[in-house]
Amino acid sequence: MPKTMRVRRDAGDAADKVIPLRTDGMRALGDQWTEVARRERLRILREATGVTLAQLSEPLVDAAQLRGQIENFVGVMRVPVGVAGPLTVCGKMASGLFYVPLATTEGTLVLAVTRGAEAISAAGGAAVAVAESSVTRAPLFVFATQSDASNARRWIAQRVARVCEVAEATTRHGRLRSIEPIQYGRRLVLEFAYWTGDAAGQNMVTFATDAACRWLRQRAPFNQAEFFTIESNCSHDKKMAALNASRRRGRRVEAEVTIPRSVVRAVLKAEPEAMVRVAREGLYACVVSGAVGAQAQFANVLTALLLATGQDVATVAECGTGLTILELDGDEDLYASVTIPNLIVGSVGGGSRLPCQREGLELLGCAGCNGSQKLAEIVGAAVLAGELALVASLATNTFAQAHAAYGRPT
Repeated sequence: MPKTMRVRRDAGDAADKVIPLRTDGMRALGDQWTEVARRERLRILREATGVTLAQLSEPLVDAAQLRGQIENFVGVMRVPVGVAGPLTVCGKMASGLFYVPLATTEGTLVLAVTRGAEAISAAGGAAVAVAESSVTRAPLFVFATQSDASNARRWIAQRVARVCEVAEATTRHGRLRSIEPIQYGRRLVLEFAYWTGDAAGQNMVTFATDAACRWLRQRAPFNQAEFFTIESNCSHDKKMAALNASRRRGRRVEAEVTIPRSVVRAVLKAEPEAMVRVAREGLYACVVSGAVGAQAQFANVLTALLLATGQDVATVAECGTGLTILELDGDEDLYASVTIPNLIVGSVGGGSRLPCQREGLELLGCAGCNGSQKLAEIVGAAVLAGELALVASLATNTFAQAHAAYGRPT
């Protein structure tokens, strides 16, 4: 007999309708990344909920392309994409004018980044520096005693080279940069830090660390651990933590620009002193509220840009923290900088393989190999543009008016 589920079709209907629901329905039999499997899931959902799913069910992409990207695939959720710019970037890999794709449903965001980009470009561009990637995974071993944990810490310190060989055998591109032991009592965390090349590297570091830990757990003293988990939470994967501001997980990005007073007035419609005051007061408020970092809207720009280029958007939890600094340069001009301590982006693998997202990367000239650092530099400049625009709107008390004009339908 099939299992059943009760679904209330209408909030005003007192009776629940019983609808058959196959236990294997969402998975479907056979290869789940087929059009047949997708249509079967849609049929089950329609019967179970009464919702037609007319928009969601439009295919738009071949299910076979999504292996490794999604499970129980039913359709594509379309997000509007706007283009901000042109934005002048002066980086090691990104040099010149760029048109930045932003996927968002927040009115005013694309316009704001465009406004900031205009100011940056008029000032000659944003200088951007990016540190090499360092993506971590932090497994935990729990031993019977503190002494056992200390023995394990000393043991692995003498065998780091061998552990590197085991870990790196799982990847063509990744390299194990370091293993840092963190001991508290009888618990030992090993923080594996990897260089991930042009990949974002989340899966890469997991597979490599898993192989290394399997090798360790077959040998004394690690085979005596009473508990093990591949991730202890010390890597702060997709989490906000105080260490995110000082230690990188991913790429550390620094972007800066000095904007002449005349440009601040003409483009941002503000006075440099007023923008500096807004930023300073915002810093005080972040300190009082216990925020990690101090900035205006990193997450806004990051989320929209990561969506448009096929990145793992959940990493905004960690890369959305950082610092914005606005100061007077001498007595006239405005100096502005942003620091993104933990940006995780890739130009190969993951969502960058999808057709629309790849076009977003191609628009920036970042698709494929040797594109990840260039992408990180553009992200840094775009975030800086967003910060300038928002602070300017607060300094001129036009924040509400802008959202009233562009943030809701007329």
